Amino acid sequence: MSDESTTQPDDGSPRSGRTEFVAWGAATHVGHVRQGNEDSYVAEGMVYAVADGMGGHSAGEVASAIAASTLRDRLVGGVPAVNLLEAVVVEANSAIFQAAHGNSAQRGMGTTLTGLVLLDPDDGPMRIGVANVGDSRTYVVRGGRLSRVSLDHSYVQELVSTGHISEQEARHHPRRNIVTRALGIEPSVRVDTWVLPMVKGDRFMMCSDGLIDEIDDDAIAAILNAHDDPGAAAQALVDAANAHGGHDNTTVVVVDVLVGDDPETSGPVPVVDEDVPDRLIDADADSDVVTGVAAPTAVVQVSTMPDVQPRALGESAPRRRGLGMLLFGVALGLIVMLTVVLVL
Repeated sequence: MSDESTTQPDDGSPRSGRTEFVAWGAATHVGHVRQGNEDSYVAEGMVYAVADGMGGHSAGEVASAIAASTLRDRLVGGVPAVNLLEAVVVEANSAIFQAAHGNSAQRGMGTTLTGLVLLDPDDGPMRIGVANVGDSRTYVVRGGRLSRVSLDHSYVQELVSTGHISEQEARHHPRRNIVTRALGIEPSVRVDTWVLPMVKGDRFMMCSDGLIDEIDDDAIAAILNAHDDPGAAAQALVDAANAHGGHDNTTVVVVDVLVGDDPETSGPVPVVDEDVPDRLIDADADSDVVTGVAAPTAVVQVSTMPDVQPRALGESAPRRRGLGMLLFGVALGLIVMLTVVLVL
């Protein structure tokens, strides 16, 4: 296997590699509908990630490439703690935001980002740090069972989380391209992070939404379990997305953990926590710019509402009759005076 990596879409041929700690494979394809591939990925050393650009024309490709290259440059050798991974993602956000405001042709560009880095602290076992912004996903297969590590920052995820629609309905929802968080849209960004134990035999898979829009989690699990080689698994997933329509770019990175804890004593993969969205962003690659979209008040929780202390049972609201009666008297007096003046 080679140790090549990329931060830009290539000709579609899969790539693979191996290190002391992991074996990996990656594949990307433009699909059957889009004119260009706005996805990027990085697979090198201790860092593996997928970025799905948005903004139309060449802007999305630029945004995703900035995100992937920033992670590669800063994290290829690993980091000791997950907060450093978070800081690098924030740095990528700033770089994209500044680039967008320095070039009118790239104004409004942004990208999702999901990925992992191997954490190698000075005092303790190695861990895996995962970061996510947007609706690209990170999964893990342990003992043949597929679990989601990341939680989508998307409009349909909010509908699912609040019980308005099912997971299956979300797959075909007309506004499934709306994301609630992305890199490069604002000068700052909130990054979801997780720290997982490094378990021998775990298989991580990162993908853009071109995969999950075409095939469901059951199909993803079946393909990942059917291919021992990570490169073959990545290519098979991309092929499956194209076979089901290929309506978007599809990028997949598969990472097999070669060393670590015993899977029989590691327990299940932790369930992700649901989060509150920031804003709604149209991530349709056909759009020239990324635009904000108002959210339905029944779905989006507003975090700026002031806290209101509940009253004790039987306690009445504060009385303001004295002030009210005074204002009423003043108004009545003014009306009487005006009437007298008009009559005279």
